[in-house]
Amino acid sequence: MNSIDAILKYIHGSDDFVVTSHVNPDGDNIGSTLSIYYFLKQINKNVYYVMNDEMPLNMQFLIENINIINSSQFKELNIKKYNLITLDCGDKNRICIDDEIKDNCTKLINIDHHASNDFYGDLNYVVAEASSTCELVYNILREDEKINNTKIIDEKIATALYTGLMTDTGKLTYSNTHASSFDMAKELLLRKADTQRAVQNVFGSNPYNFYKLLGEALNTLEIINTKVAIMVVTQDMLKRCDIDFKDIDGIVPYARDIENVEVGILLKEKSNNEIKVSLRSKSYADVSRVAKAFAGGGHIRAAGCTINDTIDNAKKKILEEALKEI
Repeated sequence: MNSIDAILKYIHGSDDFVVTSHVNPDGDNIGSTLSIYYFLKQINKNVYYVMNDEMPLNMQFLIENINIINSSQFKELNIKKYNLITLDCGDKNRICIDDEIKDNCTKLINIDHHASNDFYGDLNYVVAEASSTCELVYNILREDEKINNTKIIDEKIATALYTGLMTDTGKLTYSNTHASSFDMAKELLLRKADTQRAVQNVFGSNPYNFYKLLGEALNTLEIINTKVAIMVVTQDMLKRCDIDFKDIDGIVPYARDIENVEVGILLKEKSNNEIKVSLRSKSYADVSRVAKAFAGGGHIRAAGCTINDTIDNAKKKILEEALKEI
């Protein structure tokens, strides 16, 4: 059952918190987690930002002065009682911390907008129709301001929330953009969100090596049945272009955004027989169903999964499922 009031009541009545999100961090992941982190700090709670994955380069500007620790570092602190808040994570298995930390928390608060979320928390605020998890966090913070007659959303929180909103809605262009999204963007502007810094870092600061890799990836581009476009990034390509695996998700829209193509697919070889798959659709295909066939998940228009096989076999398998969807 969803309840902002129950979540706020519990937060105000508790002391120690861990905040985290899903593996392979993105804008909505970081923006929502960071906003809750700042909120907890403002109301004088002990809070730890714990993530096992590294942050992508284009999101570093948000976390310049934030102490993010991994699971091992948190466990060394030997904190016996703590509450866990997960943001933007539709599957408990994809929370980016060790199972021991998940299993030993006093209470788990789950805030998310994935349709596949099964309300795995003790307290849940899950709205699949929401544009982003940042929009849900915005609702929580606005409600807290109303209840306690305070001003929580300052410039730092506004910038983090704006970043998540822009990334998950494609700068307010994707089909998950609603009137409430524009209302939120307007209010964040009034709260002094540094919109230019956010947009320039996220959308306008790709390293030169990204474009070298993009060129190689485009050379692998194939269009199947006019509706599905697929590209491949191998370990050799990553090494040759000297770019990190975590910084290449911006490639997949180039497959989707081709005339007449409905589904764009990017295969990313993380290690031998470990292929990460990113899926995007344009107007009608539900790529979350494609991802689910391989124990993945996500949204109707953006999803992902992992296929433990060779890259050639992974390509055959994902194309077979994608063609069923269109």
